[in-house]
Amino acid sequence: MEPATQPRRIMFLYWGRRGAMPQFTLQLAHAALAIPGLTPTICISRQNALFAQYTDLGEALLAVDTFATNLGALTQAWRLPAIKTRLAAHIKEHNIQAVIDLMPHIWSPYIVPTIKAASARYVAIAHDASAHPGDTTHRVKSLIDRCLTSADCVITLSQSVADHLAATGTVPPERIVPLFLPDLDFGTTQSLPAPGPGEPLRLIFLGRIMPYKGLGLLLDALDIGRVQGHRVHLGVFGEGHLAAHQQRLANLNAEVINRWLTEAEIADVLPRYHAAVLSHTEASQSGVAAIAFGAGLPVIATPVGGLIEQIQDGITGLLATEPTAPALAAAITRLATNPTLYATLRSNIAASQDTRSMRRFVQACITAAT
Repeated sequence: MEPATQPRRIMFLYWGRRGAMPQFTLQLAHAALAIPGLTPTICISRQNALFAQYTDLGEALLAVDTFATNLGALTQAWRLPAIKTRLAAHIKEHNIQAVIDLMPHIWSPYIVPTIKAASARYVAIAHDASAHPGDTTHRVKSLIDRCLTSADCVITLSQSVADHLAATGTVPPERIVPLFLPDLDFGTTQSLPAPGPGEPLRLIFLGRIMPYKGLGLLLDALDIGRVQGHRVHLGVFGEGHLAAHQQRLANLNAEVINRWLTEAEIADVLPRYHAAVLSHTEASQSGVAAIAFGAGLPVIATPVGGLIEQIQDGITGLLATEPTAPALAAAITRLATNPTLYATLRSNIAASQDTRSMRRFVQACITAAT
C-alpha cells in the first residue's frame, strides 16, 4: 500500500493595498482553499483595501499591520522586527514549504532572509522586468527587485518578462518560470449583444492613465475610424492625467470617469461595453485584459510585450499588426464591421476559460515553488 501523500503547505503573501491585486489575491485564496492536498496560508496586510472580505478565510488568514500611506514605508518600518518574528514562527509551526510573494513589496527584501532561515523556499512573482515610462514606482523598483536576485524561484506572468529578466542578468534563466495571468472576475453577470446596424461599437479604456498606455494613440486611431465612417463610443475610466486629451475626448463625446474606481464600479461599467482596448506602446502583460476576459469581453490590443501572448488574434481578441494608429484603427474596424466575429470571440473566451483559471494558476505556482 502506497503511503498517503503529504499535504503541501504554501504561504501566499501580498502586502500591497489597492489596485487589482487585492481582488487577485482574494480570488487566489479561495481557489487555493478548494484544491485538495493543499494547506494554504494567506498572509496579507490589514491595510489591504478589501481586508474585510478576507475574514471568512478563517485559520488560513495571517494578517499583519504594514502601512496605509507611501510615507508609511519609512515611518512604520519599526513594525518589521515583530512581523519577521511572527512570520518565522508561523512558517516553523505550520511546516510551510514555500512562501510565494504575489507582488514583491518594498519590505520584501527585508523578510527574505527570515523566510529562508525558517527553512522555507522564497518564490517571487515578477510582474515587470523594468519600470514602465511614467510609472512613479520606478523610484523603489530597484530596491524591491533585490528580492528577485535572492529568490529560489521567480515566476513571471508572461514569457516576455521572463526573457527580459534573463537577458538583463537580473535572474538566472534556470530560476525563472514563465506562467500566465489568470482571469479576474469582478462579478459581472450581464453582457452586450453585438452592435446592430447603425449602433456604435462600445470600447472601454480602463485602468491607470499613464503614458505607456497609449491613450493618445487610441484617439488617433478613432479619428481615422471616424473619417472612414465607423461609429465607436469610447469610455475612459481610471485615475491619471487627462489634461492633454480632454478636448479630444469631449469631441468624441466619450464617457470619462477620471478617478480610482472601486471593484463594484468596475463590475457595473464592464457590461456597458463590447470590448476592452489596450493601445499600449509597451507592456509586460495586462491586468485589464484579465479583467475583460473575466467579464467575457474581447480585447483589442497593440502587439507589444506580453500582450501578444495574452490575446489570441481572432480567438479571444484582435491584435493590431503594429503599434501604430492606422494598424489599431484597422483592428477596431474588424470588430466594428463584423458582428459574427464579435459573437465568435465571446464564445471562444467562454470556452477557454479553464485554461486561464485561477485554480490552474495556483496549481502551476505550487509546482514551480516546490
